[in-house]
Amino acid sequence: MDCSQEEKLYAIRDISELTGVKPVTLRAWQRRYNLIQPQRTEKGHRLFRQQDLDTIREIQGWLSKGVAIGKVKGLLGQEADIDFSQEAQRLEEVGAMLEALSQLNRGKAETILASVLKEYPLDIVIDQLTNPVFEAIDLVKTSLRTLQLGLFQTCLIARLALVIDSENKASSKGKCLLISFEQARDAESWIQAAKLCEQGYHITLIDKVEDVSGLIEHEVVTRYQQIHFFSNKALPMKQVEALTALKTQFPEQVQFSEVIEKVHFAG
Repeated sequence: MDCSQEEKLYAIRDISELTGVKPVTLRAWQRRYNLIQPQRTEKGHRLFRQQDLDTIREIQGWLSKGVAIGKVKGLLGQEADIDFSQEAQRLEEVGAMLEALSQLNRGKAETILASVLKEYPLDIVIDQLTNPVFEAIDLVKTSLRTLQLGLFQTCLIARLALVIDSENKASSKGKCLLISFEQARDAESWIQAAKLCEQGYHITLIDKVEDVSGLIEHEVVTRYQQIHFFSNKALPMKQVEALTALKTQFPEQVQFSEVIEKVHFAG
């Protein structure tokens, strides 16, 4: 018997769920960089083998080390023991983005974001582009700093909104209500929304919330498979009490971001 006939094949959505890499990114890795070559059905749908899955995970490993996607192909199959300095843990596009922001060039900034969000997994974009850009902007001493920050956040939110809209259409885990306490940096809420979308949830984002006590005993909670509360800093005691009550009411549905969990509910 031909063993190849028994080989399991995965649809692109299955591969996306297994690896966390968006279908649009998988297509870019195939078309532009020739990194993977899935089979095709008679109708043209991609089918991935275990070998393709292994290659995708190897690609993710190199990207996490700071290797640009355009340089990964020559490294596939090699031992992943190359030492990369901390300076390399950022996308090459960081410099171009900072230049675009310094010139208040929205078109260039949007083009860069569109490209990296298509070619890299979201976690790589966050760790190696958005975080370094935010850190660099924070160091700007001139009056342009707030303008650059505002422009970057405007462009980032616009692109993430498109990602979320696309992912919502393919959601498989039900509805998630994302409630954000974030007040200072608007893009943080959208980044969290995009992360949850990648987990398969259809996201409804409510931003800049100051009081969630109105949710206690509210029937709206039962309409969602998950209620996710997000903040990057400690919350006032009144809100912690409200979250505690909600978690008691809906222990399976209510989830907290890492900071809320660590600061208020750990142990």
